[in-house]
Amino acid sequence: MKTDPATLEIMRSYYNAIAAGMGHVIERTSFTTFVKESADFATALATPSGEFFVYPKTVGVTIFLGLSLKRAAEACHPLEPGDIIITNEPYSTDGLATHLPDVHVFKPIFVDGELISYAWAFVHCSDVGGLVPSSISPEAIDIHQEGLRIPPVKLYKRGEPNADVHAFLQANSRSPQLNLGDFNAMVAAVNTAEQRLLTLVSKFGVQAVKDSMEDLMDQGELRARKVIEQIPDGTYEFADYLDDDMLSDTPIRLAVKVTVQGGDIKLDFSNCDPQVRTAFNLVTNGKKHSFLFQGLINYIISSDPFIPVNGGITRPISVIAPAGTLVNPVYPAAVGVRHTITMRLYNAVLGALAKAIPHRIPAAGAGQSAIVVLSTPDVKNGTRNMAVVQPMGGGGGGQSDMDGADGIDHASGFLRNTPIESLEQHIQVLVHKYELLENTAGPGLHRGGHAIRLDFEIIEEGSVVTARGMERLRFHPWGLAGGRAGSLGKVQLNPGRDNETNLPKISVLHPKPGDIVSIHSPGGGGWGNPLERDPEDVLHEVRSGLLGKEQAKEQYGVVLKTKAGVLVVDAEETQRVRATRPVREQFWDFGSARTAYEQVWTPEASDKLARLLQNLPPAQRAARKQLVHERAADRFSGEPLTASMIEQLWAEHQ
Repeated sequence: MKTDPATLEIMRSYYNAIAAGMGHVIERTSFTTFVKESADFATALATPSGEFFVYPKTVGVTIFLGLSLKRAAEACHPLEPGDIIITNEPYSTDGLATHLPDVHVFKPIFVDGELISYAWAFVHCSDVGGLVPSSISPEAIDIHQEGLRIPPVKLYKRGEPNADVHAFLQANSRSPQLNLGDFNAMVAAVNTAEQRLLTLVSKFGVQAVKDSMEDLMDQGELRARKVIEQIPDGTYEFADYLDDDMLSDTPIRLAVKVTVQGGDIKLDFSNCDPQVRTAFNLVTNGKKHSFLFQGLINYIISSDPFIPVNGGITRPISVIAPAGTLVNPVYPAAVGVRHTITMRLYNAVLGALAKAIPHRIPAAGAGQSAIVVLSTPDVKNGTRNMAVVQPMGGGGGGQSDMDGADGIDHASGFLRNTPIESLEQHIQVLVHKYELLENTAGPGLHRGGHAIRLDFEIIEEGSVVTARGMERLRFHPWGLAGGRAGSLGKVQLNPGRDNETNLPKISVLHPKPGDIVSIHSPGGGGWGNPLERDPEDVLHEVRSGLLGKEQAKEQYGVVLKTKAGVLVVDAEETQRVRATRPVREQFWDFGSARTAYEQVWTPEASDKLARLLQNLPPAQRAARKQLVHERAADRFSGEPLTASMIEQLWAEHQ
């Protein structure tokens, strides 16, 4: 280490202030609710090699810290003072941009002609063209349907705006003024960071700044390795599912094999399903990518709350991500709903670690972040208004020492809700309900978090609703260590009316004025035996209106009675009821749907099919997977499938 510890801590504080200050600039100057209210943006400072050496924990999105600017910066060489680069293109940036609405801006910072750092920001912008307003349709079948692709290009050259780039950005959006406002906020942020970093150089000297950047990265790596060393060496496997690809009812399986050896950890995604025909793909180009293992990053940061949050944390982690799989799709696969994959990988990686350190791992949370977007026509200007109604998360998973968080999952805890007052000011909509849902938390010694209900009424003719990332309508968030699975989500149109309709996952919805769209998110899974939960905690849930009396007895064995007009625990009857309940030895509770599915499609069969599919060109794999599933249903009629059965079906259809 070149910097003494006291000075390094001082420099770290300065850097954190600069990076967080960039975020505050975006919060104060951005135009759209999804940025300034829901906080779907991020800021950081990067080394000259493109690694983030400081990344704020408390401002904006927290899931990009392991990515690199290297390839995007190389595409714009030579770089000069005053240049600002913009991009949203996943394939040509090694997944720096993860889908097209995430627009990245970064500025090289020079001292006496030497590149010493980059200031970086991204926002999720309102619309970049494509099939639907807000640009993300789960049913898009290639990236060209998802909107404008911006390869790394200079938005500013030597401090002057690049008029040609500004022109094509404005021409390819349904809401160009909203986008421009958010782009300008990012430009203001990186310019502010440059000024403050140069002030730091003048105070400490350029060599001290350069040394401290590398030392912070090394410290992040060292402390991450110490956390990983506490995990028992071994290989741990787990898989989880998305409900479907929206073209069939065949689930999407994400499997991981985690190998821990000393301070190193390897994640092998070779048994993941192939890239799908729709937008549920995550571009990594086979490189290490923080979206693959965000659950592991959060585990490390939680285990060492004082670790420097930077790309050094990811150095002990390696990945295997074969081309043509969900986690390394081949161009031009659609990628708009890539965060759905990220959230399920969060569950899968932590599920694998739960086999090694169950008391350190939470049960599954809601596993979705359904970004509900309303678009209405702007008759006066001939464009469209757009606003995020809410980022609909759900309950967090219970933990060994606490209940799951209500209404927000660990995997998307960085997103904030949009205040109803702000939403209704920005767009024509009337929110009827935004509340926690009773009887949705997975029971446990520590229950899961409760789900959310959102009901909103359509006001304008020609309104369009999208809700990418909606999941867990079929497969429950799993319970852990004896805890029970959380509740499923659902979607309805006009609940409680004569024309009430249950809907599938929303891709694009065209409701009429007066229609009410109702979305229920999933609840989190529980941790530990529900019969060991303190009856007074159960009573509190009932009194709060989040748990019914019957559910208290059925799920927790807690009997309640009214005494002097007050609801209290009947201790004697509770003890009797609990004594009659059988002891549950089940470590996992996957819920009825997954249990039934895996009784037929065993992990052995799914692993075998995933491997066989890798022998085909990527564009053919999803169709062949669907064919094998259909043939298996016809041939074996619900029998548990083995690897040899899959090989037989495969050989018959070569």
